[in-house]
Amino acid sequence: MFRKLFPLVVVSLWGVVVLSPSQPASASTPLTQAVVKSLRNWVQLMPQSRPKRRAQIKDAMTPGDGLSTGKASLADLRFNDGSLARIGERAVFRFVPRSRTFTLSNGTVLLLIPPGRGETKVRTRSAAATIRGSALFVRYDEQTDTTVVGSLTDSGIEVFNQDESRSRVLKAGQLIVLVKGEIQGLYNFDLRSFYDTSDLVRGLDLTKPNNTPSSDPAMASVQAETSEALSKQVPITGENVVENPSFIQLSPVSSDVPDEEVVQDAYL
Repeated sequence: MFRKLFPLVVVSLWGVVVLSPSQPASASTPLTQAVVKSLRNWVQLMPQSRPKRRAQIKDAMTPGDGLSTGKASLADLRFNDGSLARIGERAVFRFVPRSRTFTLSNGTVLLLIPPGRGETKVRTRSAAATIRGSALFVRYDEQTDTTVVGSLTDSGIEVFNQDESRSRVLKAGQLIVLVKGEIQGLYNFDLRSFYDTSDLVRGLDLTKPNNTPSSDPAMASVQAETSEALSKQVPITGENVVENPSFIQLSPVSSDVPDEEVVQDAYL
């Protein structure tokens, strides 16, 4: 039914990561609206001032609104600046008024942000990631208070500890893990394996350089950076390689949302 949303091959770089002090954030343009572009299975819209309801294609979200997903579910949001957020299963995702900040209370989100749109931040309870363009994923497990951030491009994606006193800039194919606000490790992960096996990136053409005029210049600029990063990565091999390590898995939870036997897709 659903390929794994988050399979990776990783190899540890360091057991302990020593981070340098963070730098002040630069000014950026607020996001004002997102539109639901595609849905799979159970997706719930959480308006700030209205009752929750089942999400539909073309639903508009404004700052303060949120979106949640059930098991084996997925939703794509397109923002007013051309950015795209793909929210994976069992996620709770909101965007904060008067800012370019998102919060992730559980689950996984893939963010594709065209270069030059300003600084964007993703917050979980234990970490924050700052993006100045291009692609990353964030996974947060509420039960274990574990945050995983992975970079798909060399675009200055900076990850902060809980109180933002320290940070680390990730290179393409690097992944950092924070537990209860503390850094636990920095890893390399195999970009090719990720693109070949993850539904989180399916249909987004992130591995193909766009050499022809595009009807979607915003996404084309992201595709150019993701494909370049992939072409430059040396294959990960060696005895320290681990496939699907435990820290990337979401804790099992009981749910009031019924499992769906048939995958249903809807697109704008």
